[in-house]
Amino acid sequence: MNGNASYHQMINAQYLHQQQQDILNSVEFTDLTAPVHEDRRRRRSTTTQDKQAISNMRIRRRAQNRASQRAFRERKEKHVQHLEQELETLEAKHRNLQKSHSNLGETNDKLKQEVEQLRSEIKNLKTFSEGSSMLGSPVLSDLDQFEQDGLFEPAGDFAF
Repeated sequence: MNGNASYHQMINAQYLHQQQQDILNSVEFTDLTAPVHEDRRRRRSTTTQDKQAISNMRIRRRAQNRASQRAFRERKEKHVQHLEQELETLEAKHRNLQKSHSNLGETNDKLKQEVEQLRSEIKNLKTFSEGSSMLGSPVLSDLDQFEQDGLFEPAGDFAF
């Protein structure tokens, strides 16, 4: 079975090679890099065979140009689609970041207000304690202890 499959592969390879050779032999190729003599450029071909060769050359060149243009348009379309997808992704990320930024700003504002409210309450308590005769109050001694531990700093600006 293995030898039979190998034989078929060899036959298929030979057939494909022969088809490629037939295609290459059926197409006339011209060397576009070869120098063209001035005389050939100036005189017009008068034989039917020359006219046919020039016509075939133009047809092949036009077909090649169409194929190149089609390939370029396809590559361009794929590139544009890729860019559009990337744009959508980046816009979605931007929207998420804007929303997150807005939420964090609101949270920051609320925390600043809360800190100011707590500072005001502490200041009121201190003012109240200094004005009254409650020097031995446990609340005031706790506040003094916070200040000594560095947990409460009444002076200075609060900023995030």
